[in-house]
Formats: sequence, C-alpha cells, structure tokens
Amino acid sequence: MADDTAAVPGTREQPAPAADVGSSYQEDRPYLIRFLLLHGADFLEAEGAVQSAFVELMRSRRPVQHPRVWLRTVALRAFLRQTVPEQPEQDLTDRLAATSVDWRTPLEVAELSEQQRRVLQNLVQLPFKQRSVMAWHLDGFSTGEIAEAMGLEKAAVLQNLSPARRTLKQQLGIADRRRPQ
Repeated sequence: MADDTAAVPGTREQPAPAADVGSSYQEDRPYLIRFLLLHGADFLEAEGAVQSAFVELMRSRRPVQHPRVWLRTVALRAFLRQTVPEQPEQDLTDRLAATSVDWRTPLEVAELSEQQRRVLQNLVQLPFKQRSVMAWHLDGFSTGEIAEAMGLEKAAVLQNLSPARRTLKQQLGIADRRRPQ
C-alpha cells in the first residue's frame, strides 16, 4: 500500500488544520462507524476507534494524501487493538465469528432498514478477510483501491469478494440472476 502520509516535497510538516479535520469529522464519522460495524464492531467500539483515528489525524505531522483510506485503515487498526490486544489473528477471527451485531443507540436502529440489519447480521458471520473486503466494497471502494488499502493483490480481493457475495446472497435468499432457478 502506498504511504498515505508521505510528505509533499518543499512543504513544512505540520499537523492537519483543525478546521479541515472538524469538517471531515462531521462528514465522514457516520461512514467510518458503519465501516467498523461491517467489521463486527459494536457501536461503542466503532465510535471509540473512529475518535482515535481523528485524533491521530489531528496529530499527524505529514499531509494525508488519501484521507478516506487512511482514516478507515487507522480506525480499523484501533478497533482491532482495543478488541484483541496482543492476540494472533486466528483468535480475532474466532472472536468476531461469534460476534452478533450490537446496536446500542436508538438512532442507529431507526436509521437502518430491516434488510440492512439482516445484511449486517450475516456479514459478521463471514470469515474475517471476506468480511473486510466486503466492508471496503460496501463503502464504495473499487477492487484496486481495496487491494492497495489492504496490501493485497487484486486477484486476492476478488477471491474473497466473490465467495462473500455468494454467501450473503444465499443467506439472504437472493436469487442469482445468472443461474436459472
């Protein structure tokens, strides 16, 4: 993955302006929380990780070239650190496989349709890498952007995205348009 915090030649390194971070916080916060919910976080875990990511952005001494990717990457890492400190990825996969979606605020429950809740409940049952690729995809990132953000080859992204889609369709009872019934 390209270094999103690479310094621009000829510029002095300074923290991100508070006004820019503030407007980004207002605009991006709900999407970042949703992104972490798609990874299996509950609302409070997601909110804490998003807050940490914005604090880190404020303290950053280098300009962030791709803030949407950078914020999601930093927030996801913050969530993973607070969820399973010092444990290997397999333990994390086991923990998240047993996770159910936990909506702790009435506003979040009210804003989601029944179908969106069903998608989230089924999404957290996917293997971690498939869930992660699908979360990036549902957040509007292209296969190439996902590959770069996750440090994977495009083929690996597709190899995880395809079975994730297939499994979600099956769990949600959605017929595949390409296959006759």
